[in-house]
Amino acid sequence: MKKYVWIFVTALFVLAGSCFSSALAEQSQLDLYVAAGLKKPMDVIIEKFKKENENIKVVANYASSGSLYAQIRQGQPCDLYFSADWLYIEKIQQDKKLAEGFKFLTDHEVLIVSRTGESKVKSVKDLTKKGVVLVLADPQAPNGAYAERALRNLGIWEEINSAGILKARPSTVHQVALMVKEDQADAAIIFRSVAKAHGLKTVETISTDLTGEIIFAAAVIKDEDEKLARQFYDFARRHVEEFTKYGWQPYE
Repeated sequence: MKKYVWIFVTALFVLAGSCFSSALAEQSQLDLYVAAGLKKPMDVIIEKFKKENENIKVVANYASSGSLYAQIRQGQPCDLYFSADWLYIEKIQQDKKLAEGFKFLTDHEVLIVSRTGESKVKSVKDLTKKGVVLVLADPQAPNGAYAERALRNLGIWEEINSAGILKARPSTVHQVALMVKEDQADAAIIFRSVAKAHGLKTVETISTDLTGEIIFAAAVIKDEDEKLARQFYDFARRHVEEFTKYGWQPYE
């Protein structure tokens, strides 16, 4: 009798071990790199995705698009990369790390003002006024590059620089938004979507003739978990309303 009990218990351990091994084998991790401007809606997308895919762990890394690209180029683990500029998708392709690229969303730059800046700045041309305090994102962040391009195309970039109007260039667009929100600056040029997410006052929308087309894009990284990356991207596309509520439009 003891022999049969021992055989039964052994069988249970073998079965349990097999099931445990299978469960471990089925678990996956998605390493997701996301431009900081996308954080609010992307957090929602991630939670929805995890509810439908309980065996998948999502690790999100939020930073400026340029900083994230540098990490990918250095070989840091990344399956799917969301950039605020198609330029970085092209760079990944040049690095021979691109499995597939997608044009995901479009946006515009807008001029925003703080509580103090509201009386000083009514349009982009007012940014050259004496006493105005301006902040822009670092040029490594696409938002900062778009804003600088617009000011150069308007012919007022050199005047703004020489007059000491530009106070700071934070690394991400969210840091710029917070500085205006906390009245540390009079004005900034940021993505319309980020301005809406932070409830900031917009006084002017900058034409894409000045900034160039603003494309938020995604890249499936070659030789990583390409299948899982495509699965998440398709999920984000199906729930694009989480992005359009902030002012983005799907890329057509």
